[in-house]
Formats: sequence, structure tokens, C-alpha cells
Amino acid sequence: MASVRIGLIGLGYIGKIHAVAYRDIPLCFDPPRVRPRLQALLRHRLDPEDVAPEAAGFETVTSDEDAFYNEPLDAVDICTPNFLHLEQVRRALGSGAAVYCEKPLSDSLEDARAMAEMAEARRALTHVAFVRRYLPAVRHMKALMEGDTIGEVLHFRGYMYHGSYLNPDRPLSWRLRHEASGGGAFMDLGIHLVDLVHYVLGASAAVRGQTRTFIEQRPASADVGGRGRVDVDDWALCTLTTEGGAVGTLEATRVASGASSATGLELYGRRGALIFRADAPGTVRWHDFRRGRWIEIEGGVPTPEGERPLAEIYPSGKYSQGPFVDSHLASAYDFLLNVVEGKRSQVDFAAGLAAQEVCEAVYRSAQRGGALVELPLP
Repeated sequence: MASVRIGLIGLGYIGKIHAVAYRDIPLCFDPPRVRPRLQALLRHRLDPEDVAPEAAGFETVTSDEDAFYNEPLDAVDICTPNFLHLEQVRRALGSGAAVYCEKPLSDSLEDARAMAEMAEARRALTHVAFVRRYLPAVRHMKALMEGDTIGEVLHFRGYMYHGSYLNPDRPLSWRLRHEASGGGAFMDLGIHLVDLVHYVLGASAAVRGQTRTFIEQRPASADVGGRGRVDVDDWALCTLTTEGGAVGTLEATRVASGASSATGLELYGRRGALIFRADAPGTVRWHDFRRGRWIEIEGGVPTPEGERPLAEIYPSGKYSQGPFVDSHLASAYDFLLNVVEGKRSQVDFAAGLAAQEVCEAVYRSAQRGGALVELPLP
């Protein structure tokens, strides 16, 4: 059985999710087609102080970058704040490792372009954590679209609602500072929606954007007095036109009361409609216009062209840890199999750059009062 030696950078919340995914692959698949080996963890100064890295099972834990790269690493997984990604990717690619990076690629479109260019120049194997692609319902929706089930898509709606930043006493963090994050709700959440549109409907042609910051001042920190300015969006809405001519809206918010992680994508075509909601990650609702009724489709997820069969990488019901962890596990497992097979990922840095370019276009449009911004950007 092939083994892939993994170096993880950052053990905050999402870093722990990635570590759980790697550790659980051998438990969810018997036998697994590849064995993840948690070779090294590079601690970062922004990691939470309460994190216990020894509990994650890494063979080496260090805060020294040189020591980290002296380890024999086949793959490097980057789970740090956005503004750190460029230099970390540069070093990881320079080591010859395959690179898995959390979204967005970086805090700026310029740096994201540089990362994608570096990866292409080295012909490196890269992967971005657009994990919603791996939900069974989304895969099924993609396959149904390839089968022309609902005909030409006329319009669509995507949304992602979180309520985690509604509390005005939640302190400032890097996610609430533009210089570190590159954007707020749309960069953090909306980028997933953009990637889903690209995955299911194809590339974007133009956008119009609106953003709002409802809580403009927050405590500077949990321990220090004073308040600081929030300079990213709490809510964002964009109207997006695809190259195929479909038009739709994408809405992202981090201040929706009562919404823990409400996500959905709705497609409306000439011969029917398809609806996915995250609270039913295995079910696609299909409206057959000819028969005039809704049909719920579950199980037997077909494999879209060029994809790996989902049954090979997504945990079965008995081993499910919920769709969030399951989708992260499937994404990580797909990445590892690509490393072993030398196969280019369909969700590589080029895909990450395409999604980030749309986010940048949304912000430019919002700054211009919702003016139309065409893609690609200069």
C-alpha cells in the first residue's frame, strides 16, 4: 500500500479538521488505497494556545520552518491565514512537494496569480479545499447537468448563511482585517458558491456586487481594552452571468441569526429544476417540467466525467462524521490518491484562481456602486 508523508502547516480550527480527515481515512476505508502518514506539523504563532499537537499524532512537531522541510515530505497542507499563503506555497513548491491549500488561495488576486503561475511552471500537483464539490448531492447535480436533465439553465441562486459574527462583542481577528484576509463574508464563504457555479455551470463572464459591514467596530481582543475598525464585509450579494448565458445570484453572510451553516444551490432550466441544500447532503430535488412534479433523488451517485467515483473516497453512512468532516475527508483522500497516481486535480490552483478572480470582481463592483465588471480581469 502506498504511503504519503504529510506536512501540515497550522493547527487552528481548520488545521484540526484536516488532521482528523487524514487520521480517519484508514478507519473509514478497509483497506485504504493510500495510507496518510502525519510526518510533521509546523506550528504557527497564530495557532490557538490551547491546541495540543501531540494529540494529533504527528511524528515531528516544530515551529522551525527549516526543520519542518528537513523532514521527508511528499505533500504539504497549508491551513494558515490567507496573507501567509504566498510565501508558504513558494517554500512548499520549492521543496518538490505536492501542495494542498485552504481557500482562498491568498489575500490578494495578485498573490493568487503568482501562486498559480509558480505551480504551473513547476508542473506541481496542487489542490484547493473547495470541499462542497465532494458532497453527494453536488456530485449528483453535476452528473445530471452533464446528462442535460433540465435543459438550458436560465437562472440560478446560491447562498451560504452563517451567524457566527452576529455578536458585536466577538473580538477582531485576522478574518476581520482586509490586509490579512482580503475580504469578509464573500471571500470566506462566497468563494465556495463561486466554485460550485464553476463546477456545475462553467466559467463566469461578468458580475455585479453589493457588500455591507453592519458591525463596524469590535473589541480589539478578548484581553485588551479598546475597539478596532472592521474593514471587511459582513454580507455580500452578487449577480453573476456565466459564459453559457445563465444568470443568478450568490449571497453570503456571517451575520444571519440562527443560521449555523445554511447552504444551497438552485438551478432553473427550460425543462426542470435542480435543488441542493446542505441539510440534505445526499439528496437532489429534481423538478421534471414535463411530468409536473418534484422527485427526490438519493443514492447511486453517478460519476461526472473525469472525476473519481465518490464511493471510493466518501465515507459510507456507518462511518459518517457529518457532511462537513466527510467532505473534507473525501477532498483530502482524493488529493492523496492524485499524489500517488501523479494525476492532476480538477480543483487545482487554476480553479482556486478562477474563483478568487470572481471574488475580486465582486468587490470592485461593490466599490463602484454595483457597476458591471467583466471577466477575466486585467
